Amino acid sequence: MSYFAALLSRDGGPWQPREIDADGHRDLDALAVAMRRGSRDDTVALLLLEHEDEWFALVRADDGDDPRVFVSHARGAASSAYAEVLGFDPELAEDEPEEPAGDAEVLADQGVPAELLLELAGEDGPDVSDAVSEVAEKAGFGEVLDAMR
Repeated sequence: MSYFAALLSRDGGPWQPREIDADGHRDLDALAVAMRRGSRDDTVALLLLEHEDEWFALVRADDGDDPRVFVSHARGAASSAYAEVLGFDPELAEDEPEEPAGDAEVLADQGVPAELLLELAGEDGPDVSDAVSEVAEKAGFGEVLDAMR
């Protein structure tokens, strides 16, 4: 299974690409610590996880706030290598719905309203890579993400 992970951060200016090892964290809090460390003290840290053309996740760890997660396909994320980090119990993956889950307002203040994110992640939305590209464009990190790929 192929995953793509990108950490981006900003502190009032343009989004900056950052380095992170998204693997090996025991839970969401540990991942958030690594994201904040990797963001070099920027106010907003955003991790984008993409699994082939099956699902994507957005994890946001703002300075001082609890981390927030949105996934485009709960069952897919729950059965992935990142299940526990994204807040899912892999043993209960079959009980998860085949639809988006989490905080759909994770990027609302960055130009991606919840309605749009849910539409892009929904069954009738575009494929995963096109959905991620549109999220990136709306949030202002499209070119940065393209350079990271």
